[in-house]
Amino acid sequence: MLTRLASISVMALALTMPMIATAQSVNGPNPSASAGNAIFAERCSGCHDQAGGRAPPSSYLATRMPSEILYTLTNGEMRKQAAGLTEAQLRDVAIFLTGRVIDVQPDPAANMCPDAGTVKIDGKQWASWGHDIHNTRFENEPGFTAAQLPRLKVKWSFALPGLTGVPVVAGDHVFISSRMGKVFSISAETGCTFWSYVAGSPVRNAIAIGALPNGKHVAFFGDQNAIVHALDAATGKELWNRQIDDYPGARIVGSITFYDGVVYAPVTSADEVDAGDPSYPCCTFRGSVVALSGATGNVIWKGYTIQEPVKATKVNDAGTQMFGPSGAGVWSAPTIDAKRGIVLVATGDSYTADANDASDAVIAFDIKSGKRLWASQVLAGDAWIYLCPRKPPDAETSGNCPKNMGPDFDISSSPILQTLQNGKDIVVAGSKSGIVYGFDPDARGKVLWSVRVGQGGTGIQIWGPATDRRRAYVATPGAGLKPGTDGGMSGIDLVSGKVDWRTESPTPLCGWGSLGCRHTQPGAVTLIPGAVFSGSLDGHLRAYDTATGAIVWDFDTVATYDAVNGVKAFGGNLDGAPQTVAGGTLFVNSGNSTLRSPRHGDAVLAITLDGK
Repeated sequence: MLTRLASISVMALALTMPMIATAQSVNGPNPSASAGNAIFAERCSGCHDQAGGRAPPSSYLATRMPSEILYTLTNGEMRKQAAGLTEAQLRDVAIFLTGRVIDVQPDPAANMCPDAGTVKIDGKQWASWGHDIHNTRFENEPGFTAAQLPRLKVKWSFALPGLTGVPVVAGDHVFISSRMGKVFSISAETGCTFWSYVAGSPVRNAIAIGALPNGKHVAFFGDQNAIVHALDAATGKELWNRQIDDYPGARIVGSITFYDGVVYAPVTSADEVDAGDPSYPCCTFRGSVVALSGATGNVIWKGYTIQEPVKATKVNDAGTQMFGPSGAGVWSAPTIDAKRGIVLVATGDSYTADANDASDAVIAFDIKSGKRLWASQVLAGDAWIYLCPRKPPDAETSGNCPKNMGPDFDISSSPILQTLQNGKDIVVAGSKSGIVYGFDPDARGKVLWSVRVGQGGTGIQIWGPATDRRRAYVATPGAGLKPGTDGGMSGIDLVSGKVDWRTESPTPLCGWGSLGCRHTQPGAVTLIPGAVFSGSLDGHLRAYDTATGAIVWDFDTVATYDAVNGVKAFGGNLDGAPQTVAGGTLFVNSGNSTLRSPRHGDAVLAITLDGK
């Protein structure tokens, strides 16, 4: 791995130099590209060029900016795989993959706001991933009506360095993060920049804005070093940061939830990828949720999803000691059930075959002590390691591969707590299996119903349904229910679990052409009275009538925009990160796919009635 100093020096170059609109192509034979080819073949192609694998193939990586590749190798997901490479070698890999010289990033000080604006939280704000502590993703006062959707037009755009994150809104401020470790606060009215901040590693989650007892508003988020950051929301000044798990592969992917002065942070890890190396001692990580003081960052409690302690198990055929039970990471924002005094989280798969009741489950923790109260598991025995082959039950295993490989059916969405029209409560969550579940919070998470909305599969996350008191609205992130279909939207009755309506995804030719043109809808959805928004990998954002499922608005975000921070912004696919609505503005992040879509983008769009 590069030393931390070397990593910082690469980022410093990107942050201090002015941006060029596009990276210059490498013409003719290039020694750097040849050297990068050899390094990629040795260290990377085994995953990235694996047919049917989850890692994006080299053909997709070629669409990224060289600076993004470089950042991923130094500070991001691939820093372990890049360990020991020099700065020059890392640059060679980036040049080889993209065919371009290293670009530099937009000036974060461009178009600074003339004043500090106002940060506030009220019922008309969208100040966290799920809009509220129940993660309903429902804005009851959006500032426009479903009937007015045809009048929506782009008011301004902002070019966000790196892959776009999730916009949240508090007062005049829009807070947004990126996988290149940059956090911005920009004006909801004009898109000018209030402040920017550079974290030490990628930030994949939404910022959560909370007010402390002293009246100060704080921006909370986690990074891929498992560090929780707290910034003054008005100025961007760092107030504190705290590493909440010292496991080398631990990371915070799900968003922070803030409630009553306390920060609740989800923790997962990279073990299911790292354990593909037979010499890796798999696995001692257990997922958790950590409660911290919002004022000081001091840890109040840490609750593990798996209650059993980790112990040594067997030695694998490479001579490496193995451990278990492990896994059950938390990939999404915790949910607060204040009435019952519990914190709800959803968990992923196991890394080892040791039996536990915490993987692929919804789990409740006592909000005061962190004691695990109950776990409702929807699929037992789902042990999964990346690129392990599926073998017959009596076959010999190799390396860290589980003998009976599971299907990798994490519950990737935050549990949604919703009160029904009859006054009863229900918890709703979606699995990578393509199944959505309803749980009873008064019966230790008993499964009330389950319904399939898509075929599901490895890497097919349902990142976030939305609910009102009548239905759950769920987008299909993979193959549809009908053969040959991709994507779709479903409206599910919350009492019975029956599908009230289903609309298959349209299949227009993508704005960039036919290459990699897909119509799945992996992003979390956003709900207003009468309409639900869902983005697609084809770059379209569509609004569906909540009563019938009819598409009432369709906007293709694939375009080039003159961004307010002085450069071009590029719209593209709409992936896991959702849209938000506040104060009459629909905020859209376009071009944010990290998987197999070839259309890279970096546009944050503010869409209003008539663009005013």
